[in-house]
Amino acid sequence: MSRAWTRDDLRTWIRFGSSSPLYVSLVELIGSDPELLDLLNRIEHAPRPNVLLAGVQYLLMQSPDDPLAEHYPNIGEPTEPGGKLEDRFNDFLRRHEDELMEIGRTRYTQTNECRRCAVLLPVIWLTPLTRFHLLDVGSSAGLNLNLDRYHYRWGELEWGPRSPVNLETENRGADLGPRAIDVASRVGLDLNPIDAADGDDRLWLEALVWPEHFERRRRLFEALELATRYPVDIVGGDALETMEPLLEALPSGEPAIVMHSFALLQFSREARESFREIIRRQRGNRPVYEISFDAFGREDGVGGLTIDDGTGPTEVGTAHPHGEWLELYARP
Repeated sequence: MSRAWTRDDLRTWIRFGSSSPLYVSLVELIGSDPELLDLLNRIEHAPRPNVLLAGVQYLLMQSPDDPLAEHYPNIGEPTEPGGKLEDRFNDFLRRHEDELMEIGRTRYTQTNECRRCAVLLPVIWLTPLTRFHLLDVGSSAGLNLNLDRYHYRWGELEWGPRSPVNLETENRGADLGPRAIDVASRVGLDLNPIDAADGDDRLWLEALVWPEHFERRRRLFEALELATRYPVDIVGGDALETMEPLLEALPSGEPAIVMHSFALLQFSREARESFREIIRRQRGNRPVYEISFDAFGREDGVGGLTIDDGTGPTEVGTAHPHGEWLELYARP
């Protein structure tokens, strides 16, 4: 289990969670109550506030008549809540403590924002690869693996087939250099694979969307429907055990891209080094490009984009964690 969260940690979390006023209020309540802070720190999986708050929302979506649901704009009636949030939240946590601890033991924060593809795809265009095998680490329901099946708009630039999933992102940086790609195969790796067609799995992904994020919820539903039409292989288990056999099984010499978005943040430093050692070994068999979208060492609330072709990671841009905007650096 990771180290305990403190009130200062929660204050830092609030800086990044400002797009959800409800969650800011709830995290402030947790930080001001030692009993609630202790409950939070009994959640096993990280980030603990995200898992706990998603667990609360997951239970509320199944019990929308609960008084606390009145404070959730995506669940309760759109009226001014008549009760005190603090009292209702405290009462809900205590009534559902056992269920929330089980959620914290068995559930994970998982990819549910397909608009990250509007960030990842232009980074793929920066590689020399046209045809490649695609592996997504922390793939959840495999939404990012369908990146060539979505339609995109970055300002005046459009790309992609006609699709029920249309992604718009502000381009703040260099020209994106769109081109055709051919995904030879696609597979996801996840500790807890999500079945896009399973009702309970879909409910958990929805619970991970913050209450006020209505557009994100709409995109999630559209992407899940597309994922049921184009199911992808998702391999369950620790990526340190599953990734190397998957790369070894690809046709000899054919290039691969291993991508991940905010997944390695949940790895220990030693696990991240083991992950990259696997990629280094596999480069003896084929070209392997690692594409990373993460926030290591950053305190500005954005994600850094890097490519590693074997010569070391090169930062090529930054982006909003949910893909609202993208800024690629000018190419030399």
